[in-house]
Amino acid sequence: MLRDERKRGPGLCSAIFTILVIAGIAIGLYYWIFGNRVPGHVVLEADFEQGVVESVPNDTLGRMLLAKKLNLRDVVETLQEAATDDRVKGFVARVGQSNMRLAQVQEIRDAVIAFRKSGKPAIAYAESFGEFGPGNASYYLATAFDAIYVQPSGDVGLTGLMYEQPFVRGTLDKLGIIPRVDGRKEYKSFRYMFTERKYHAPHREEITVVMESQFSQIVRGIAEARKLSEDEVRQLINKGPFLGQEAVDAKLVDGLAYRDEVYDRIKEKAGAKTKFLKLAEYGRRAGSPNKK
Repeated sequence: MLRDERKRGPGLCSAIFTILVIAGIAIGLYYWIFGNRVPGHVVLEADFEQGVVESVPNDTLGRMLLAKKLNLRDVVETLQEAATDDRVKGFVARVGQSNMRLAQVQEIRDAVIAFRKSGKPAIAYAESFGEFGPGNASYYLATAFDAIYVQPSGDVGLTGLMYEQPFVRGTLDKLGIIPRVDGRKEYKSFRYMFTERKYHAPHREEITVVMESQFSQIVRGIAEARKLSEDEVRQLINKGPFLGQEAVDAKLVDGLAYRDEVYDRIKEKAGAKTKFLKLAEYGRRAGSPNKK
């Protein structure tokens, strides 16, 4: 009896190994055939709180550190592709705490507005806009969407812009270091950090003009999106920040809702069969709209 068990042992192991190999191949084929397909009814989702990058470095460490970051160009092109894809029924994004620069915000904002022109809904939500600091850029991005929701305990940190400039001339004097930095004309202001102790007229004028230009763009965009006048937006910014219900009353957000409630609302618009798909994953499956 023992001899029979020993004889069947190797055969049983081989059979189990063969079954596992076949199962692995079957799973791989299923994923290759179906896993790379875009579902027939899908809502794209993105988390802009993680920020975006202009490009990913070629080195291994850079790719590892930035692997989960959204690429700015990919975001813009993916939304462009999604606008003409009948399988895509909408877009939902988390936008509350973003460290994106204003130029990056404007790129994505324009892409969201272009996506909405296809008639598909786009909803933004946040736990809070600028909970531990100003939320101007994040809220400005959110106004590109059809609707904005904030968590009931959240707030909208719409507080305006502030520029700061460090001056290290005093420290250099104490160290006995004489800065020898030159610049072309008075508005080339990089050198002033080392050569001055405070703002002087041309430097202050330059900074003020840049800040007012950016602020005017933000005010204009918010006013157009929220159907307010620019004067009303400026007055609201002077009163900020706003608690959740205050933001609703001021028409800055459309309602108070948690994440799951926001997802339920866009699913109602998109249809019961709708599935959610990450924006980056959709881009990988659907490909770029610009083939040349």
